[in-house]
Amino acid sequence: MTIQFLGAAKTVTGSCFYVKTDNSKFLVDCGAFQGPFELEKRNYEPFPFNPSELDYVFLTHAHFDHCGRIPVLVKQGFRGRIFCTQPTRDLARVILLDSANLQEEEHKRWSVKAKSEIDSRKPLFTEQDVEECMKYFEVYPYSTSINVSQEIEFRMRDAGHILGSAVMEFWLKNNMGRLRKIVFSGDIGQPGARIVSDPDLIRDADYVICESTYGNRLHKDRNETVLELLGALTSAQREGGNVLIPSFAIERTQELLYEMNLFVENRLISNLPIYLDSPMASKATEIFRQYPDFYDEDAKRLIQKGDDPFDFPGLTKIDSAEESKRLISKKGVVIIAGSGMCTGGRILHHLKNNIENPSTHIVIVGYQVEGTLGRDLVNREKVVKIMGQDYQNNAKIFTLNGFSGHGDERDLRYWLRSFGHTPRQIFLVHGDAEIIDDFAKDLKQEINNDIYIPEHMEEVKLD
Repeated sequence: MTIQFLGAAKTVTGSCFYVKTDNSKFLVDCGAFQGPFELEKRNYEPFPFNPSELDYVFLTHAHFDHCGRIPVLVKQGFRGRIFCTQPTRDLARVILLDSANLQEEEHKRWSVKAKSEIDSRKPLFTEQDVEECMKYFEVYPYSTSINVSQEIEFRMRDAGHILGSAVMEFWLKNNMGRLRKIVFSGDIGQPGARIVSDPDLIRDADYVICESTYGNRLHKDRNETVLELLGALTSAQREGGNVLIPSFAIERTQELLYEMNLFVENRLISNLPIYLDSPMASKATEIFRQYPDFYDEDAKRLIQKGDDPFDFPGLTKIDSAEESKRLISKKGVVIIAGSGMCTGGRILHHLKNNIENPSTHIVIVGYQVEGTLGRDLVNREKVVKIMGQDYQNNAKIFTLNGFSGHGDERDLRYWLRSFGHTPRQIFLVHGDAEIIDDFAKDLKQEINNDIYIPEHMEEVKLD
């Protein structure tokens, strides 16, 4: 039995793990790489296996860095089964269709001024490719064991990261009848999130593949973060400036709407126009409304009281590009727009028009991969490049890590401690190299397991 680390090895994105047993071949996730150009080039590299020979894909959740190359896999011959939860399937479709549109738009823009073949390369996939790959999705609930073959049994547990996100448990049997249990964390959320439940704890495993995104740092207190958000909104309102929030369409946007709904209901803000300028986020929010059974108890109570946590007076949802352009003339407003790391989407146009204004408040609410515009904003770079042009960064920057959908170092260590001393080996993935190294050192001191940090494309034999 082997596992090959085809993504998320010493980097955060590109989640893709290739497992070979005596009689089967499957992937856990098939995500896209995001960040610097050198990293994104990996999306165009061939898979080191024949997709037509692959049996299954197990998808932990719908973020693009976990599902973004599934249409490519199907284009190249995959005809197996894709397992996930129902919200993951629906959200993945929204994300992949949006990505297909963005890739087509970027291809047209680059083709006009292409300087090389790389500049004018074709999109990874089209809308038609997305609809084709959706035919292979199968959905199952949490906590139900599924036998997909005589040698593979799996179960999904709540990862507490985004709606429908899952930790994957596998029981794999070899030809000698020996059973081994492997657990893939996916992305582990932080306890106490407003909408999703806390991550499930798992009591045993032979091997654990664990994310490390925030493996060497602690998040700010949740209540403190909410007060910081409120402070940014009221400060901008006093100064007559705009608030720009680059936000991920799934979970982060819904959490922001949830908090702003409470601000309005409790009269902590008033007469502050808020624009959701993200058709994908609006579609994702509609999917959230369809699955209240996946909410935590607080969110369920709001729904039972008849309160829609994603809508309130003063909120306007922007759909068309023309409507988005008209926001340029607005002053003293809040604009929530994608993409979350400022790598594309409508947020770029709003940044261009506002970043040189000292009254502009930019609120960062998610992890920013190194090499992205979002990371430059977090680092408070004086000059930033937006759509190929340099701009003075005169805006006030607020970094609110307490909204992160990822658990921090303390949360990850707590989750790993639930396994006791059963794991023979723990593999650390989904983290920048320096963060993973720090996390590994701490884990070796605390839980004394065999901690391993795989390289990109490395294949490891499991006993």
